[in-house]
Amino acid sequence: MQRTDLIKTLEEAVKLEQRNAEELEKGVGKLKSEVIKSILGSIANDSRKHAKIYEGILRILREVGPAISEDDFAMLEKIVRTHIKMEEEMISTLNKLFGEVDDKRITYLFKYILDDEVKHHKLLLNILDLIVKKEVLTEKDVWDYLWKEVPFHGTPGG
Repeated sequence: MQRTDLIKTLEEAVKLEQRNAEELEKGVGKLKSEVIKSILGSIANDSRKHAKIYEGILRILREVGPAISEDDFAMLEKIVRTHIKMEEEMISTLNKLFGEVDDKRITYLFKYILDDEVKHHKLLLNILDLIVKKEVLTEKDVWDYLWKEVPFHGTPGG
């Protein structure tokens, strides 16, 4: 697929996800079942999340992102590590709940949530390795870049 076709397809995907979320939210208001309202509301939230991810992909395709400073990386790393631990706690809690409930409807919903938590956990673990670390621009990198092409590196005659 050519880049322009990919961008066009992603733009359509954003619109579709947003429309799906809006229509689900409209329809949910008329229902009486709180469980069904919650599930459909969750799907609407997922559609909005998907639209945001597509928008992020479009930004990647359209523009060069700014380098992340060491300070920003340190802050982001702390945030991500905190949420990794929280996801681990949620996964542990869900695994305990499986043994406490015999209702297949409830265990199905627990499994659905657990699958999301596992995906979130993996994504958070990979963010540091696959996305953030590749964009970290250290002060040393800046100085190396600045001085790389200087013929005498600050000394008279070399």
